[in-house]
Amino acid sequence: MTPLTSAAPERQEDTLAHALGIVRRRWLIVALSVVACIGAAIGQRELSTPEYEASVAVVFGSPTLSDSALQVSRSGSDPERDAATNVLIAESQEVAEAVRRDLGSTASASALRDQMRVEAEENADILRITGTDPDPARAATLANAFAAQYIRFKARADTDSIDAAESDLRRQLDALPERSSQRRGLEDSLERLATLRSVASGDARLLGRATAPSEPAGIGGVQLVALATILGLAIGLVLVFLLESIDRRINDVEGFEREYRLGALAGVHEASFRFAKAERRADDLEPYRILRSTLEFARVSRELDVVVVTSAVPGEGKTTVAIDLAHAIALTNESVTLVELDLRRPTFSQHLDIDGARGVTDALLGNEPASYLLQTPFPSLPNFTVLTAGRLPPNPSELLGTAATTELLTELANGSRTVIVDAPPLLPVADSHVLLNHPRIDSALIVARIGLTTRDEVRRARAILDRHPLQPLGLVVTGVPDAERYGYHAYPQDDPTAAAESLKPKVS
Repeated sequence: MTPLTSAAPERQEDTLAHALGIVRRRWLIVALSVVACIGAAIGQRELSTPEYEASVAVVFGSPTLSDSALQVSRSGSDPERDAATNVLIAESQEVAEAVRRDLGSTASASALRDQMRVEAEENADILRITGTDPDPARAATLANAFAAQYIRFKARADTDSIDAAESDLRRQLDALPERSSQRRGLEDSLERLATLRSVASGDARLLGRATAPSEPAGIGGVQLVALATILGLAIGLVLVFLLESIDRRINDVEGFEREYRLGALAGVHEASFRFAKAERRADDLEPYRILRSTLEFARVSRELDVVVVTSAVPGEGKTTVAIDLAHAIALTNESVTLVELDLRRPTFSQHLDIDGARGVTDALLGNEPASYLLQTPFPSLPNFTVLTAGRLPPNPSELLGTAATTELLTELANGSRTVIVDAPPLLPVADSHVLLNHPRIDSALIVARIGLTTRDEVRRARAILDRHPLQPLGLVVTGVPDAERYGYHAYPQDDPTAAAESLKPKVS
């Protein structure tokens, strides 16, 4: 068996190239997703009320006066814990209630808390108190009010601590005799506490005041568009790969090669199917010339007198491929006969100007010799003959398996160098299964259409091929979208030497 007749080995898929191919096929989904996200972001920005943010910094953590006076350390050993404690104090209900009273606001303390954000600066004993409001001046007022009430709360805590210490000292002093030597020390401590009460301010200090911001909070227009674009790309790519995982259709040549385990011999671009009549497709025969060259190369090591053309399912273009391949062979002045063995849905008469009333069925039943039934669709190509299906038989599978079919194909092969057989698809009916076992069939071409055939259909077709001794030469992939990459129209049709001239080396 030559390399052309062996199944192409399954290749390791290039993940990046495969992913880029998926995105290239479904780029419109990605583009629409990006446009939708940008539109939604801009629309939300235009419709929403702008919010302004004003911030003020407050330093905390200085030792309290009462602690200094009493020479007692009450600070925690965990800075993160101290910072979290001060954040909770600054945004507490008590502080918010004091702010409400101070501003004379009709809003509730909870509503005011919702307009505030308190954060502890990293690696610093500083609280960042931020107010948010549609009015920039009110945002600054809120931030300053919360900072002031937080400091007052801390100062009250110091005063309460001094008062508690003073009460304790007075109780001790009252319990001592009038002439006790300890009374003098306690009286000195009471005098120091009285002095410290007058200057008590807690362990928090304001670092400047918040001012009204000039710009709304949030990201700018350029940043908003950039983020919306990134989000749109992410959503679009997720949708693309989700659809790809759901879509069972094969959308590239490599996919057919992997599933069929066959090499692609030619790719037929989508534009080739725009004309129903074969004569109007004469300018689109370049893929079939490539396929013709492949058949000539295969003939070096094996006979290829009779080649059957089939597909997995209807609609993949097998009849078009069979007709145009025969046409391309005939242009080399080689004798070629095109035989319609699709005895269920014959369509040659739709592609060629011939009479489909008489044909294969009449020859198999012995009504007329096959040579009398051959027709010439193109007067300029007398070496191109066609045998249509003729009348539809009630038992096509059984008819194709008779000795009469063998005699017919033998007679046609003796009269022509190449016989191209258009056969039914593999999955719906058993007719092609019979032909794959036929002793007079030398090889087969499998037609597969991009965007139509599913992986499951291809695998079932491959399983059928594996059950028969006759293995295909390879694939003809139809519906290829990017025809220009093959250079089908690179040279003018009226200048056949242009291609050769372009290949001559240039002298510098």
